[in-house]
Amino acid sequence: MLHARVNGKNQVFTDGSTILEALRSLGIEVPTLCHDDRLKPVGACRLCVVSVKGEPHPVVSCHMPITEGMEIETETPEIRAERHGVLSLLAHRYPKEAIRRFPEKRLHRYFIEDGLDSAAAGKPDPLLVDDSHTYIRVDMSRCIDCYRCVRICEEVQGQFVWQIWNRGAETRIVPDSGTNLRDSSCVSCGACVDTCPTGALEDKSILAFGRPTKWTKTTCVYCGTGCEMRVGTREGKIVSIRPALEAPVSKGHLCVKGRYAYAYATAPDRITAPMIRDGGSWKQVSWSKALAFTAGGLKRALRDHGPQSAGVLGSARATNEENYLAQKFARAVLGTNNVDCCARVCHGPTAAAMKIMLGTGAATNSLDDIERARTLLVCGANVTETIRSSAPGSSNKSCAAPS
Repeated sequence: MLHARVNGKNQVFTDGSTILEALRSLGIEVPTLCHDDRLKPVGACRLCVVSVKGEPHPVVSCHMPITEGMEIETETPEIRAERHGVLSLLAHRYPKEAIRRFPEKRLHRYFIEDGLDSAAAGKPDPLLVDDSHTYIRVDMSRCIDCYRCVRICEEVQGQFVWQIWNRGAETRIVPDSGTNLRDSSCVSCGACVDTCPTGALEDKSILAFGRPTKWTKTTCVYCGTGCEMRVGTREGKIVSIRPALEAPVSKGHLCVKGRYAYAYATAPDRITAPMIRDGGSWKQVSWSKALAFTAGGLKRALRDHGPQSAGVLGSARATNEENYLAQKFARAVLGTNNVDCCARVCHGPTAAAMKIMLGTGAATNSLDDIERARTLLVCGANVTETIRSSAPGSSNKSCAAPS
């Protein structure tokens, strides 16, 4: 622990914290544009500057560690003037209509709080709009070159889709296709949309249905990883899904399925009531009748052909508790050991190899251990070729591709 003085008050902080982290722990909001907790701090936007006693100039709080005895001021006239100058330069070429339409965006909120929303003098440019992607709309007339989309695509997702072209006033952020986002190697994880502070990258669902009025935290059910997410709804309809940044498993990430594959919830052909096949068509029935019909069929099969005639399929989308109940039902009620799931086929080769090498068909370490390791020794595999053959657009049809 260390002691420091913030805005005239003595405070205690954790060793290793940056000034920005320390200030946020006190509930003090310091404006940032280039910072994202999932990314390495770069201090490029100069908006998070604070005054530190003994330093000749304001320092960027996201990059500087807090030290014992440090004296920090966050709202001096000099600091406010520097932040105002940075925002004024951005407002000079920023579209005013975007601020009016989306006042909740981080940069727009800063403009409004600093009285610069009326100073925005930029114009929307149709040539900078890319509407080709299924889920994401691109409007680079609202880009401020914070590079967060580029960095999160590289540092966090490892996809390298967004790239920086040219230098100086000619700098442009473009997809790796060189044309549009649809033709790029984008895997639709949505991380770039999450981190964009302006709405230059935005979910099309938000533009079509409006911003959510309610957020509910839940767990993605598409696979067994257990990624946590926040589901945004408006008038009872899902309009957006965002990752839970504090989730210990997913650590603020989602894949395309958790992020965008939710249209089935309100699909017009979705089955919302139990049905029984009657001849060549389906007939809607009550839950009690459906359960009685299913139980009757199982009883007849067991009576006529014995327990080995029945089997139960588990699901990788179900929870551990649900799969436990499924196998318990198979063994204790049906009297059969015929329990299976898709992982036997998908995970079969790796499970067999791991059992030979490690004694069990399961990983012995967590992904966090891999991140902490200084050296990784890979034997009997060509990692470079494996990644290349699993990349988007390749002919590899494996069920397990990097995400």
